[in-house]
Amino acid sequence: MLFMSDAPVKFRIDYILSQEYFYVHYLLAPVFFGSVLAVITPYAQWLLSLAQKWATDKHSENVYLTKEKEYLNSIRLTGLKVRVAREEEKENAKIDADIKAEVERGKREELVTEELQTEKKLIQKEINNLKQLVSKEKQTIENIEIEKERLQDLIVASLEVMDDFFKVDNSRSLQQLKSRVEELLTVSDIEASTIRNALRQKKELTSSQTMKMFDMVEAKIKKEKEKGNDIESDELINQ
Repeated sequence: MLFMSDAPVKFRIDYILSQEYFYVHYLLAPVFFGSVLAVITPYAQWLLSLAQKWATDKHSENVYLTKEKEYLNSIRLTGLKVRVAREEEKENAKIDADIKAEVERGKREELVTEELQTEKKLIQKEINNLKQLVSKEKQTIENIEIEKERLQDLIVASLEVMDDFFKVDNSRSLQQLKSRVEELLTVSDIEASTIRNALRQKKELTSSQTMKMFDMVEAKIKKEKEKGNDIESDELINQ
């Protein structure tokens, strides 16, 4: 304000010097504070450097702690991933083992089924063979029963003929007796018996007997062949 004033210079200087505590405020105070600042500035810089160093160390420590935490977290995460991977491997191995066991069980069951089917076929074949055997034995027994009844009837008839033989008194009765004897057997049976007796006695056969013997042998072979074909057909059907 004094600088911009129109007052004379002397008046302005006198006005400034006439202010209360002029030397204290404008001379001693600046010298004092300048001295104090000159004294404490190095210490302030030292304290500032200490504070800066402490802040830097603190920052480094925080960075270290942060890195350490991240590293530990990474280690924990890695361990967790390893455990998870191992658990997955164990679970996969368990699943694979279960699948393999199931496949093996299926193969064993299939093999057992095949064996049972084979045994079933063998048993069925054996049963069919036994049925055929039983049927043949039954037929044989029936034939034996029929032959037994025929022989019984033949014996009874023969006994009656023998009884009548002792009662023959003329040629007519003898002729009747001969007719009754011929009725006991068929002509074919008589011829077959005659040929067998001649062979047992080593007698020479007549031409007609020889032809008859060949016919008998051929009929027997044909019968045996038909019997064999029937057995093979039954076996094929059972298979």
